[in-house]
Formats: sequence, C-alpha cells, structure tokens
Amino acid sequence: MNRDRPVRDRAGRNRPSGLVGAPSPRASWFYRVLLLGVRVVGRGLFGFRTEVLGADQLPRDASGRPAGGWIAAGLPHRTWVDPFVVADNLPVEPRLVFFGDGPAIFRSAWRRFVFRRIGGVIPIWPGGGRAAVDAHLAAASQVLATGAVLCLFPETGPATPLGTARPLGLGLAYFALRTDRQIVPIVLGGTHELYRRRRFRLQILPAVSARELADLPPDAPLPAPWSAAEREAAHRIVAAVHARTARPVSEAHEATELPAGFTKRWRWLTTAWH
Repeated sequence: MNRDRPVRDRAGRNRPSGLVGAPSPRASWFYRVLLLGVRVVGRGLFGFRTEVLGADQLPRDASGRPAGGWIAAGLPHRTWVDPFVVADNLPVEPRLVFFGDGPAIFRSAWRRFVFRRIGGVIPIWPGGGRAAVDAHLAAASQVLATGAVLCLFPETGPATPLGTARPLGLGLAYFALRTDRQIVPIVLGGTHELYRRRRFRLQILPAVSARELADLPPDAPLPAPWSAAEREAAHRIVAAVHARTARPVSEAHEATELPAGFTKRWRWLTTAWH
C-alpha cells in the first residue's frame, strides 16, 4: 500500500493516509529518545508512577523474549497520558504502532514533526467511508505481519462513570478477525485526573484470539469480509472484551483513588495537551 500518502481535506490541508512511516518491530533511535524523554518528564518532573500487573501475560517467543504481531487494546481512555503510560511500561521492542485520531495527532506543527519522524501511527480522519476503513485494515495487517504491536484505544461514544469503560467500537474486532491475531486487553486506572505524583495502574490481561471471543471453533474458517456473519462475530468480540475487562477496570479505578486530604498539585496537567 502507499504509506503516508497525502490526502487533502475540505480546507485544503494535507492529511497523511494509511500508515505513517515504514512498519517495523524495531525501535529507531528517535523512538527510543522520545520514550526516554517521556520517562524523564513523566517520572522525574511530574512524579508519575505506575503499578504494572500481569507483565507475565505478554506474548513471548520460544526463547522467552517479548513477541509481536498482536493487538493491544487499551481502556478506558480518559486523557492524553494514556498512550504514554502504555508505551512507557511495555517493552521497547517489538515497538508499538498506534491507531489514533488524526486531527489530534497532527494538530500542531511540533506534533506533525514528531509523528512524521517517529512513524508508527495510523491516523483516523472523519468522513473517510469504506475506502478509509479498507486502508486502515490494510495498514493494520501490514503492521502485524512485520511483528510490531498494533495499539489502539477502542472505546466509542460519550463518557461513562469512572470505574467503567465506554462501549467498544467494531474496529478492534475487524482488525482481529481480518488478521486472525490475538487481542491483549490493557486496563488503565488513575489516568482520568492528572496532578503531580499521580499514581496509575496498568494491568495486562491474558491474550485471547478473535475466534475464542467470537465463539468460533479453532479450525472454522473466518467469516467472509463485510458479510453479515462477520458483523455478528465482530459484535460478539467487542461484547466479550468489554465483559472481560469490566471488573479489572473497576478495580484499577478504586486502587488509584487517593484518601481524603491529599493535596493535588499541578491539576492543570489533566488538560495540558488536549
């Protein structure tokens, strides 16, 4: 596919379409430097700390090293810090490729500079239609085939009460079905409100296949693309992921709530990069 192909929106601005940068499980020096900067600022300046649970659930190869080629589904997605918490606490390699909101990713000149240099993003633009969906699916397949990790935050719709996740979009299910790759749910807690010395929780749940989530036999053929059977399977997948993560989401929120009397300094961090 044609990576990072510019497409003009109604205002005449160029919008990268498909995967920005070449897909690779390797972490470039720029990616490593960016993660180091995230760590220095997040941990050193802001005092953020993350409790990581379930690190042993990450897929590994026969030698025990972290393996790629799977889908990281992060939830609930509350603020700008979520992808940084995930990237900072997962192995540097195989590297993450993020599927995210195009207008947010390319909102400013410095963001455009960083993401074009670092690569590894698949921007979503409003109003793309079936052609855009096909491009996203092709880009995701390419990423997973190289052994990288596709990371997305699959919730849709308006905000729900703290301790719960919003409904999940079908995109997560279609990525898993079309590529026949495993989904690893990654639950976040404490990211809804940011301040200095904030404590987060990141819990990695066991990897699960699209077939298992859709209640399909292991040796059964996957539903035909865009068929009614595929759409029904996609609905079963997102419902199953939502159900499996409901309790961990609630527990992560409760575990990161602070006792009364704690002084929350630098609360402006919550909306600093929105």
